[in-house]
Amino acid sequence: MNSFTKKGVAMGEKKKLLMICVLAGVLLLLAWGPSAEAAYPEKEITLIIPWDVGGGTDLVSRAVARLMEEDLGKPVVVVNKPGGGGVIGYRQIAAAAPDGYTLGSIAAPLIHHKYLSNTYADQKSFSPIALFNMDSCGFIVKADAPWKTLKEALDYAKQNPRKVRVATSGPGGALHVTLVMLENATGLQFTTVPYGGSGPASVALAGGHVEASTDLPSAVHALIEGGKLRVLAVTSEKRDPEYPDIPTFKESGVDLTYLNWRGIAGPKGIPKEIVARLANSLRKVVDSQKFKDFMKKGHFGYTYKGPEDFAAFMDKYEKDFAAIAPKLGVKK
Repeated sequence: MNSFTKKGVAMGEKKKLLMICVLAGVLLLLAWGPSAEAAYPEKEITLIIPWDVGGGTDLVSRAVARLMEEDLGKPVVVVNKPGGGGVIGYRQIAAAAPDGYTLGSIAAPLIHHKYLSNTYADQKSFSPIALFNMDSCGFIVKADAPWKTLKEALDYAKQNPRKVRVATSGPGGALHVTLVMLENATGLQFTTVPYGGSGPASVALAGGHVEASTDLPSAVHALIEGGKLRVLAVTSEKRDPEYPDIPTFKESGVDLTYLNWRGIAGPKGIPKEIVARLANSLRKVVDSQKFKDFMKKGHFGYTYKGPEDFAAFMDKYEKDFAAIAPKLGVKK
């Protein structure tokens, strides 16, 4: 064999070796891809709740976290970050690394702040994962309050401007927006007393530190069942199926409808496969009998919208809220 032939054979062997290496690399990538996706999550997940302990958002979000743990096989650690009507918590969620290991419970006030305050992070700052809850708010008083109907309470407020102190969950929160909507619909004046969330607001009402609240009945259901609080009317279009004996604001002569909502999201930029994994987990949670039993026991409404539908829902909510925000009389 001459040197030219030997050289050709050597080149051929090198090409074969190169092709084998390339093929091995491709196979390795193919094998690595699905396993990397399947490996998520590899550590605990943090779920930030932008409100105090004990409120409606805290209660339902903790239930979601417990059931997600069962599906994901890793701890979902709840961290409460109240303040600024939810702004502090929302900002921490939005600023987290988009790796799927920091999530947050978001609700209607996320969008309110865009129109009612100077500091906010709107829905475009997040990777929406799933909507899981919608509830009405209500005008709530102590069980021994002298008013048996919403009309009686409003008649008293009309005769005594600002004498009725109403607990809310802070500027831009669902409770605050409901109260402002009530003032605008009736022309009445109340004294707003802000708290860090529904939990402390309901404690203040039960303790007699305020005369009323505009809380979600579902959030204070235990106090209602315990005979501490009474709901005079709810903000849904029709009577809340969880509270069929309680009239709506419209039935009580006040043109006001409103629904608060809650969902799970992460910072913008979470990989699509991780969003899909989390959304699938939440779908299982909402479909589970454990979740349904918990929500029914607490009189919470439950629903499900995946990432795309949740995003579209929030965009529609913002459009609707933007139309009424100037009427709320709240300036940034």
